[in-house]
Amino acid sequence: MSFDFSKAIDSTTNPSAYFSGRSEDYENYRPVHPAAAIDAVLAGLAPPPQLVAADVGAGTGIGSRLLANRGVKVWAIEPNADMTQAANLHEGIKFIAGTAEAIPLENAAVDVVTSFQAFHWFDFTQSLQEFRRVLKPNGRLALIWSLWDQRDPVSKDYTRLIFEASQPPESPTQPRLSVNSWVRRLRYQLFWSGLWLPYFTHFQRREFQFQQQLDLQGLIGLAHSQGFTPSAGEAFEAMIGALSTFRNRHCNAKSQVQLRYVTRLYLAKSPDRGQPVDVGERL
Repeated sequence: MSFDFSKAIDSTTNPSAYFSGRSEDYENYRPVHPAAAIDAVLAGLAPPPQLVAADVGAGTGIGSRLLANRGVKVWAIEPNADMTQAANLHEGIKFIAGTAEAIPLENAAVDVVTSFQAFHWFDFTQSLQEFRRVLKPNGRLALIWSLWDQRDPVSKDYTRLIFEASQPPESPTQPRLSVNSWVRRLRYQLFWSGLWLPYFTHFQRREFQFQQQLDLQGLIGLAHSQGFTPSAGEAFEAMIGALSTFRNRHCNAKSQVQLRYVTRLYLAKSPDRGQPVDVGERL
């Protein structure tokens, strides 16, 4: 299964405002990452009630709650007030306005840094430097995505429908990638392949699978939560019509469609003081 980071990397859209107006659908219809992935994030660490985590790009707190439900104290770092306001409150979570490139925490303040569905929006180098700064030595970094499984025909069909509904009018000329854009894309692709992550050690990739059941309202809400899909007008109505046809084609007896997901979890360790580490200067 492949994932193209270029839409986010090369976009001129302000990431901090990208999901404004979509936060309720994001909270209600985005899938909840599987328990096995959270088990892997916390495995080998101190008992959860002794841990402090920074969840960066927390959105409405979907990932933050998965940690807090285990007993972890979570600082949810999120720049978009619309997303924060849509979050369900949890006593173990405190939301703080901030970005991945300027995390409002002290040095070595947390045991774990997580980012659910968000790392591709961040400046690759600056965010990793910030993650390393706020992590304690030997702390854990966990970057997580749950993506539609392209090996499943129904999930692949949903993906196709969403991206077809979101295509902008074709431009007569496509801009040439700058050297900086090419380097950014290469860095993400090396990371995404599980081959390279600077500033950290013990880099590894793991995968998990799960399913989500959605009725027509859920299919529409999930599509709208993506940020890049149409939100009004003829294009939005056309997307609803296509989703209705999709539901009728793939639904079960309860008029629900099952989407399959692959969760990719990238784990790494912050180096101990004085430990040599690749800082990515060659790329």
